Amino acid sequence: NKDACEFSIRLGTILRTNFSQCINTQQDSTAQNMAVSQTKLHRKVDKDNVSDNKASETQVICVEVESICTPIQKDCGPFMKDIAVVKLKKKVNYTENIQPICLPENSVDPPLSSPAYTVGWGKIYEYYYYDEDEHKDEDEIEDRIDDSKVPTSMTEKSNNLVNVGSQEYIGFPAFSEATTLMEKKLDLIDQNQCSAQMKSEVPGYFICTDGGTCHGDSGAPLMYEHHGRWTLAGVLSSGPGNCYQPERPSLFVKVSHFVDSLISKFVQPGNHSDKNATCATEDARKECVTKAYQSFNTSVQV
Repeated sequence: NKDACEFSIRLGTILRTNFSQCINTQQDSTAQNMAVSQTKLHRKVDKDNVSDNKASETQVICVEVESICTPIQKDCGPFMKDIAVVKLKKKVNYTENIQPICLPENSVDPPLSSPAYTVGWGKIYEYYYYDEDEHKDEDEIEDRIDDSKVPTSMTEKSNNLVNVGSQEYIGFPAFSEATTLMEKKLDLIDQNQCSAQMKSEVPGYFICTDGGTCHGDSGAPLMYEHHGRWTLAGVLSSGPGNCYQPERPSLFVKVSHFVDSLISKFVQPGNHSDKNATCATEDARKECVTKAYQSFNTSVQV
């Protein structure tokens, strides 16, 4: 809920709606539901304000993707292992805005008391206030509201009156795309509490936070500081959608669960010959992502 420009780890952004943490100069991680066909994919890094077109040649670096690795899995429902490791065709030079982040040790989780942070390009909203006497045509106002993404309590005008001097105004939230990379501090919650709020048992390869992620933040990082070093704890798989009044936890795929079984095997030099034993095929990945979206009654083109 504030600009991420002040954040101490301001890393590269991916495709506007995604944020990726560089494991090193040639690998990064993301949610596999954000990894489209390899032939269509490239990475945009080193920009934190999409509305700023000045010096764009130095702010944006586009790098083609060489290969993608996602876990081999059978459970492709709402709790699929939603993580992908991406190898770029060439190395990316570190800059002020492109910096590495540490991987956790295998199977080592952050303490629940650790302050955790996420960043992303998800949708934001601002309250729009208007004088009802000056806007007799309600259609003009209703066109600005996306009711599918606004809780009922927030669309009731009687609850959103504000006085400015002697004049009474009506306010409602208007959703818009973020143009600046946003940051939010999140609280970690334990697995039992998370499962109770989700009304379903959440697998151990997820780490949960108290909501806070926005619609469009898939692939965002969950970061915490450990012994003075920033560490990638998770990659956002799904969230409540409304980051201002979250109705359920955000689910991040736990990176430590995949350090030995997926990430290390894929990024180690010379290990790509064994890729078929570690990574799902492209067809299997597409099928898994499609099934996951279908479990939410949502269609997707992969």
